[in-house]
Amino acid sequence: MDLFFHALLPYLLGSFLRLEKRLLAALVLGGIAPDLDVSLSLINNVYPTSLLLVHRGISHTIFFGFFFALIIFYLASREQIKSFLGRFIKFDLDFSVESLAFVYAGVLIHLAVDYTTTRGIPLFYPWQAVRYSADIFSQIEPIILIASLLVLAELIRERHRITFNKNMMIIFVLIFLIVGGIRIEGKATAESFFNGRNEEVYPDSNLFSWIALENDSDQFLVYGYDSLTGKVTNNSAFAKITVASSRTEAEKAIGAAEKLPQVKLFRWRAYAMAINAKSQNSSWDIEYYDPLVRAQMANSGPAFRPALKGYGSVRVRVEDGVAREVE
Repeated sequence: MDLFFHALLPYLLGSFLRLEKRLLAALVLGGIAPDLDVSLSLINNVYPTSLLLVHRGISHTIFFGFFFALIIFYLASREQIKSFLGRFIKFDLDFSVESLAFVYAGVLIHLAVDYTTTRGIPLFYPWQAVRYSADIFSQIEPIILIASLLVLAELIRERHRITFNKNMMIIFVLIFLIVGGIRIEGKATAESFFNGRNEEVYPDSNLFSWIALENDSDQFLVYGYDSLTGKVTNNSAFAKITVASSRTEAEKAIGAAEKLPQVKLFRWRAYAMAINAKSQNSSWDIEYYDPLVRAQMANSGPAFRPALKGYGSVRVRVEDGVAREVE
């Protein structure tokens, strides 16, 4: 879900429960803390590693999520930072065990919400790197994003009315449940339509659109499905591996590329992975791409393509058996 939703849900819940301001601030901080993992992504860009130092990686776990939030909590409670942030938003935050408990409660709320979305979360990392996901909502659900912005605007306008916050809590949860109900029904319809065809079904950005991924023997088949009309809207086929010249030499180059941490992370994040390999003089250019994301980019509007681009592909050049990532 979006950052606005992750901030609003614990805020409205805490207001509904009449928490003290300092505990309410702690709950909201915990709700947004896992998504403040951009610093981890920057580390991974400077020093690539196969550790899950990416968005929805190490900070979205029940173990490391606690320590990551603890660091954020400690920094946010320092007087210098509180003074700086106080210019933009008023909040009361104290570094205490009680507040830390509410910070972690906010983290758990965040993880529970992200579990319902595509790509999910590596809940039990480092013990296992498996991503857990109910695949009910799209990673960014446009209708819920719009609802979050509207509720946020109203809260700012009516910020002095506590009863208004309680009403907003009820409305906000109802919107979430209604959209969730539509999504659950749509997923059941899509799975019933593709029953027996070995497809995995995932939500797309449109409320009634779904994507089905079929793992065939030598190719991936991707279908768009509209649960409102009950029809397939588009379909694409992607070869699992495409080699422009010698297959034997390509396999050696791919073997070298597979050792790169960037490729390992891409494989972990992708729904599926296909490969294009071509030789150029004495080197190999290898593209690893996610066929489902590529189909999404081809069939989605320009507004969603930048968000998908980072998940789309990774390119590697192999020269004399040495692999490196290229732009």
